[in-house]
Amino acid sequence: MTPEKILEQAKAAPDKRGLYPHLETIWALRRMGNSYRDIAKFLSEKGIETDHTAVFRLLEEDKPDFNYRDGCVLIGGLLYESRKGRPLRSFGAGLIVTLGKKFQILRQDDSEPDPLNWCEAQFEINHPPNHCWLKQLCKYLGLDWDSENPCHLKGKYGIELKFEGKLMALVCQTSNLEQAMKEVGTAVYNTTQYFAKDKEFFSQMLRLDSDCRQKVVENLKVQPGGSIEDAYDDYSGWLKEKTDELKKRFESYPTH
Repeated sequence: MTPEKILEQAKAAPDKRGLYPHLETIWALRRMGNSYRDIAKFLSEKGIETDHTAVFRLLEEDKPDFNYRDGCVLIGGLLYESRKGRPLRSFGAGLIVTLGKKFQILRQDDSEPDPLNWCEAQFEINHPPNHCWLKQLCKYLGLDWDSENPCHLKGKYGIELKFEGKLMALVCQTSNLEQAMKEVGTAVYNTTQYFAKDKEFFSQMLRLDSDCRQKVVENLKVQPGGSIEDAYDDYSGWLKEKTDELKKRFESYPTH
């Protein structure tokens, strides 16, 4: 049999991936609060044969390079970093970040309202930072964290930081450049020290979360004719309602 004939037969073979080609759609629906049954119904209406059990099992599988849960995951006793649209890499990579040489300082001609008053200082760093490191850096600098755009850290006033590979760009007012460089340098050092000392924290939290989830599943009460997936959906909904209720009560308390 020729290679061309074998390829033709391979293309005609049934697709064994199941729901995997629709994983991004499933996660999008799940993030909008749809239950497993809602998602299964949505897919079925689009001609995709499935049920709520299959959806539940797919999302429960630990596929960190597909599931868009940014952060630390534990696989086979080893820590990895999971990022949306990226392959897995060692979790430690990107946690020990240091500033290298200064490349150049560029004038921001397109800045508003005063273009001559803003500049961009570019630095080399030793390793592309991961999301956990960037999020912690935000806390030290008081910048806004955007999980959809984690490599652009910015606040309402003051500085902005942009990361691309091993390049870090600091955008600030020209008159504040020296002070901003000192603040960023200190924050980079403190962030790296934080993870150098406390990396085990993430592993411990992951194990605690896994243990807690397992205990919840073991103690769920399944209604007659129901399933463990439905029971877990009900529990998650109840927990969210109670959390929102508690938050509203807390916010209603006087501050004095």
